[in-house]
Parts: sequence; structure tokens; C-alpha cells
Amino acid sequence: MKTKIYLLSSISFVLFFVSCINNKVVNHKQTTTYSNNSYIPYTSLEKSKIYKVFVNKDSLFVAKENCYGNKTFHTTQFSNDDSTEIRIQINKNIEKFKIRPVHLNIKGKVFGNELIFNINKPEKLLIEINNYKPLCIFKTPNEKNIPKSDDPNVIYFSKGIHEAGIITPKDNQIIYLEQGALVKGRIYANNTNNVTIRGRGILDARGFTSKKNKICGIEFKNSNNIQIEGIGLRTGIWWQSLFLLCNDVDISHMNLMSFGENNDGIDIDGVINFKVTNSFIGCGDDGFGWHALDAEKNGQPDTKNCLAENCVIYNAYAGNALRLGASMETNLFENITFKNLTLLEYVNAGIRSDHSDWATFKNVRFKNIYIEKNKRPIEIRIEKTGYSNNTGFKNERGHFENLTFENVYMNGGSIVLEGFDQNHLIKNVTFKNSFNKGRRINNKNELGINEFVKNITFD
Repeated sequence: MKTKIYLLSSISFVLFFVSCINNKVVNHKQTTTYSNNSYIPYTSLEKSKIYKVFVNKDSLFVAKENCYGNKTFHTTQFSNDDSTEIRIQINKNIEKFKIRPVHLNIKGKVFGNELIFNINKPEKLLIEINNYKPLCIFKTPNEKNIPKSDDPNVIYFSKGIHEAGIITPKDNQIIYLEQGALVKGRIYANNTNNVTIRGRGILDARGFTSKKNKICGIEFKNSNNIQIEGIGLRTGIWWQSLFLLCNDVDISHMNLMSFGENNDGIDIDGVINFKVTNSFIGCGDDGFGWHALDAEKNGQPDTKNCLAENCVIYNAYAGNALRLGASMETNLFENITFKNLTLLEYVNAGIRSDHSDWATFKNVRFKNIYIEKNKRPIEIRIEKTGYSNNTGFKNERGHFENLTFENVYMNGGSIVLEGFDQNHLIKNVTFKNSFNKGRRINNKNELGINEFVKNITFD
């Protein structure tokens, strides 16, 4: 039985690895079936002159987005709960293309200047055709229970441009961004409970964030029961979103796209019961920056029960796709899970922890992770760095206990695990059914480890 499982897993990885190569273009005879569809017109943004996109029988608005950080993407978003045929047209014949994430193994067919493929559930796709700037396609579920615009507990932004400034929700309020809405401003809440941000519009926080004052595009502090669903977020300098000293946060079907200095995607600090799913994280720094930044100011609250699942990360400019750290000025990070994630691009490392302070990590799991880049897939270190506490509060290193890598598929580069000393170890590490460039990880010789990493097992 183990031999059969190994063979199937190997075949799966080979399919993933081979699909990382640009698809060879073969022209096919076109056959098309149409059905009704709901889509989102980004009519307040510049229209793409490169791409036309059709979903079933509908022509979608495709935007050319010049994002912060001097990155250009073409984007379109639509809502549909059914199987969907997508047709992409450009102004010349298609010579090469790639549909990412590649492990989805979406088969595209080319008819001259048209690429056709099908998807049957919500996806966050990045399409590369010829040498054009990428096209992002965000398929989201159909909206349900859309709030009424005259509800006193709803801050409602209809389609069009809104100069909102700082949006500060109160307890039990909904912030709703209607499809086609471009809301210029940021969202900030402190000591606020039961807030929902939803819709299919875009929050454009450019001009409202600040590195000097550490102001984010979306920021919740000391708040509970926060839900964010379906919206887009575009920011300027500093982190795109932060949840500090919060409980019960649920984020789904977001698309974040900012690619400049310090543009972390989704950061948490002192959070219990956190979940982010089905989202596209386009970022100029760490995609997920999960840390504990300032014990002197914030205390040492635990971070527990945190999940990132079914997300796609595209990191540019600086930073990493996933980062635990660097500052870890607290006692405990426990039950941290990254599952079903695709790391399309990153600057430094795919999975990184430069653990610079004294927190103990317990039960950290990476499962079904697809790393498309051929570079530094995993780096976990306990070390003293320039991010270590410098206020005099505490000068101490931490620990990792129970670290699992299951079904992690890498495209090359070194896997590094390094503890700090005999009293600050990485211990109880499991590699299960994981591969690096087609080779199963099954012994210590395939890892870069030091003497402070204990009890490594392979399954």
C-alpha cells in the first residue's frame, strides 16, 4: 500500500512540475456552450487595451491597474457558482501562455488570438500570455443577503467613485462595497465588535497609509468578530492590513494588490481564532506577516488557532511569501496552519521564519503547499537579528515544537532548519510526502540543518 501511495504522489508532483513549463500552443476547433452569468464592471478604472475576457456569453470589463510599487496587472472579477467557460482574446495570435496556479492543471485551448478554458469553482488565477503584463481573473461566489442601502446599520457604497477618507465602523455595522464601487479611503476600528466588510467593490487606500505613522489600509485593534468578504484592497506604502489584539476574524475571497515598500498583505499580532481563505495576496513585502511586534506596548498575548487556506500569493519588491516573524515578542504561537496555498512568486523565501525573539511555536503545519519559484523554498531559523527586541524588555530566544510539512511541492533550492542553541531548539519536525524538484524528501541529507534541530522524521 505504501508503494502505491508513493507512486501516485510522485506522479502528482511530476504533473505539477511539468506544468510549470509554458504551455505549448496548439490550435483547436472551437465548440462553445453558454449560460447566464453575473460579473463585476470595474467601470471606474482604466480599461485594458490588451485583453478581452468573456465568461460564458458575457463580455467582462477588464481593467488595467497600475498598482503601487510600479507594477501593472490587468484584472477582472466576476461572480458565478457554476461551471464556467472563460475566453480570453488579445490583439494578435497567442504564441505561448501559462495558467497559474499550475498545479490546478487547467487545460487551455488556443484558437489563433483566443485562449479558452473552464473552471468549476471560485478561483484566483494569474494568466500569462505572450510577453504581456499578467491578467488576473478573480472568480467569487454569488453574493447572498445583500444589505439594503437605507439600513441605518450599513455604510453603503454604491457603484462609482467615493471620496470616503477614514471609515470608522461602529459595533454591529456592515460596510458594503457594491460591485463597481471604488472607495478612496481606509478602514480603521479600535475596540469594535461584530463588524462586517463585504461586497465586490474596491477599497483604494493610496494616499491614506503611512510608514512613518504605521497606518494600514485596513486596521482593526482590540476588536472581536470581524468578517471581510469579497472586496478588493489597493494601498500605498506600509502594510495593507493588520489585525492587532483581536479575536474571531474571518477573511474570504479578497484580492489585495500593492507591490511597493513594506506592502505586507495580511498581518496579525496577538490574535485568537483567525481565518483567511480563498484570497489573492499581491504584495510588495511578506504575503502573510504573522508576528508579535512590541511586548512593551501590547503586552504578550497568545496567537492561537490561525488558518490560511486556499490562497494564492504573488510577492514582489521585498520580503517573503509566508513569514512567521521576524519580531516574536510574546510567549506563545500555537496551532498555526497554512493549507492549500500556492506561492507564485517571492523575493526572498517561500516559507520563512527568522524567529528573532522569545515566543514558543507549537503545532505549526504546512499542508498542500505549491511553491512555483525555483529559489529558497523553506527557511526556519531561531536567531538574534536586527528585528530582535531593542527596548530592553527582554533579550531571549524562542523555540519551535511540532513542525509539520505535508504534501509540500518545491521547485528547487535549499531547505534550511537552524535552532539557536541547546536551550532554544527546533524539535519534532515531520516531512510527509513532500518533494523538492521531483525528489521525495526522505532523509536529513536533503536538508540544511544544524545540531540544534532534534527529532526529524520522514513519512
